[in-house]
Amino acid sequence: MPDKNESSFELIPTAVDEQTHAELCLLYKESTDTVRFAKHLQWWTLGSTLMAYGGIVLLGKYVGSDLTYANQLTGAVILITMGVIFTLIVYQFWQHNELSKIREISRHMSNLFVRIRHMKSRREANIQRYLLLMFMISTVVLGAILAYLGLQQVVYGR
Repeated sequence: MPDKNESSFELIPTAVDEQTHAELCLLYKESTDTVRFAKHLQWWTLGSTLMAYGGIVLLGKYVGSDLTYANQLTGAVILITMGVIFTLIVYQFWQHNELSKIREISRHMSNLFVRIRHMKSRREANIQRYLLLMFMISTVVLGAILAYLGLQQVVYGR
């Protein structure tokens, strides 16, 4: 059954000329591709970091198990953790900037385009995005703690 709002909807096309519209479409595609790429980098960074933590624990186990070496590896875990958290936040700001560009581009599209883009609220999207960022940061910190405990086990568990 058609919605009451659907029957009264009147399409208002974009007010920009064809060339400008084509440019806006290109910018829109580039920005959406960039957001997707930044999200991919965030997840890749998270997975790579967890693999690196595992590698550090294996280094401690098979290369040397004295306290000095374990402390150096623990320092490496701390530095990696700080760097990765910083990088995840930078990727988040990068996405935010691209989404700001997308919002500005959307203002110059048809009202149907704007209507479809507003089906998911901006607040909901931001909540989801920052919850995922907190999950990623928490996972990195938890991985660092487990790497530290693994190094302690290598030194004191033998």
